[in-house]
Amino acid sequence: MTTTTDVNTSVDITLDAGLVGFPLAQHFRLSEAEGGLYEMECLDIPDMAFVVIAPNPFFPDYSPVIDPSTAARLGIDSPEEALVFLVVNLGSENEGPAANLMAPLIVNTKTRKAMQVVLDGQNLPLRASLPVS
Repeated sequence: MTTTTDVNTSVDITLDAGLVGFPLAQHFRLSEAEGGLYEMECLDIPDMAFVVIAPNPFFPDYSPVIDPSTAARLGIDSPEEALVFLVVNLGSENEGPAANLMAPLIVNTKTRKAMQVVLDGQNLPLRASLPVS
């Protein structure tokens, strides 16, 4: 899977199973923000939005292994057809922002179908600190 992104301004994506913990949140608008950040606005639930990032600028060694059944469910035939995003927790006064490396968002670039995948057994953190600039 490629961990680079090619989102031009904004695209709509569909997660048939929703996000982990939000099964009814299935339709999103993914919009480029700044500094490698993207806003993922839910079109099903008002006022629900997430910040996501492309892994490479922040975690250059991140290379999740996506199982063949997940690729098949998304209709991904080659690594070039997939984009990987990480959901970001913006943190609090006491904690800085962190990315969820354990459950990336995989997007089929052709169909815009997406899925949040929990990567069991890959020893990846649920909260990986992001550098603050």
